Amino acid sequence: ALPVIATNWSGPTAFLSSSNGYPLDYEEVDAAEEVNLPGHRWAEPSLMHLRQLMRHVFEHREEARARGATARVHMQKRFSPSALAEQVTGHLLRLEEADKARRYMRRAKSEL
Repeated sequence: ALPVIATNWSGPTAFLSSSNGYPLDYEEVDAAEEVNLPGHRWAEPSLMHLRQLMRHVFEHREEARARGATARVHMQKRFSPSALAEQVTGHLLRLEEADKARRYMRRAKSEL
C-alpha cells in the first residue's frame, strides 16, 4: 500500500495521523485575494518539510508501506459505506431527539 503525505490541516486531519501517514507541516496564511474570501485562512505547506518527508519515505520504504497498509485498514473501517451509514444514522437519531425535545418545550410553554 502506498503512504500518504498530506497537509496536517482541515479535512485530512479526519483520517491522517503519524501512525498511518505523514502529516505535513504548514503555515497558516490569509486566503489568496483572487478567491475573494476575506478573513479566511489557508494552509501553506512547508516545502522543506515536504522534501524531508519525501526523502524519508524513499529511504524507509518498508515503514512507508506499513503506514500505507495501516491507513488502508483505517479508511476501510471508518469510511466504508456501512461505517458511514452508521455515523449518519447516529447523527439523524440525535437530531430527531433534539427536535422532540424542542417540540415538547414549545408545547409546555404554550400550556402555561
